[in-house]
Amino acid sequence: MNRNLYRLDLRQLRHFLAVVHTGSFSMAAENLRLTQPALSKSIRSMEQALGVRLLDRGPSGVQVTLFGQRLIGYSELLLSLANEAVDEIDALRGARRGSLRIGSMAAALRQLIPDALTQFAVARPDVGLMVHEGINEVLLPQLFAGKLDVVFTVKPSEILNEDFEWRLVAREPVRIVAHQSHPLADRENLTVSDLAEYSWVLPPLPETDRLLLESLFRSAGLPKPVVAVETTSINFLTSMVSRTHHLAYLTRANLQGSGLGLVALDFNEISLTRDIYAVFRRKGEVRPTVSVLLREIERSSGINASPSPE
Repeated sequence: MNRNLYRLDLRQLRHFLAVVHTGSFSMAAENLRLTQPALSKSIRSMEQALGVRLLDRGPSGVQVTLFGQRLIGYSELLLSLANEAVDEIDALRGARRGSLRIGSMAAALRQLIPDALTQFAVARPDVGLMVHEGINEVLLPQLFAGKLDVVFTVKPSEILNEDFEWRLVAREPVRIVAHQSHPLADRENLTVSDLAEYSWVLPPLPETDRLLLESLFRSAGLPKPVVAVETTSINFLTSMVSRTHHLAYLTRANLQGSGLGLVALDFNEISLTRDIYAVFRRKGEVRPTVSVLLREIERSSGINASPSPE
């Protein structure tokens, strides 16, 4: 092991991030309740241990060097893991509650996550919960930085981060939907060709379900669906479809909860499902609180959570 690692400590990493986030040694020192010379000495000691310059002072404030930029993410992750360890130990000895920070795609927040958290709260009443809604581009970097403990989402089509483990936890039916006043709403046994003349409200590429929809059109010898609006918001999507003759797709849970007069179209040749994964950082054993949550989701969905091949 590099002996310089022994010269870094969590206190120095906190000092470094405080300067980065405030952009000022004086403001960071005030927030940390340190003198400015003491803070400067701490940063200088860390730079000497690493043999590189992390921060430069300039007329416009503190500038982070290339080396400093690389260190930011690792510092946030290490501090997050340290806080997590303290929370877990304190929760085990009853000193205070643990915590669990969850990120989730919107589709899983209608039914899957609330059902599981209701039972989770019974099993672990000592754990404080925080739930964030977002898309992969936002949630996965937060997971990597240690700001989230677990994310529930669909697996992206692009290359996956090797630091993540993906476990299939739920499989939900997906329905092609329209407003009840749509010309196709009362028709039965629709085919893909019947959809070709209508435009869509869809999430942006490379969203997995959208890629599957495009493959259905391609298999039928049709051009890609015409996209009227792209959005990452379920609320906006359902609102747009309720006001227009646009089409969209939703999970069954989101369709039932929309309350906007949306209906599932009747098909005899289209069957779509959405696989939802729990994603967490690889670091040995899964956190006990995450394991309990996975068990509750497994119980709700009927799927045995197991590692997914990458």
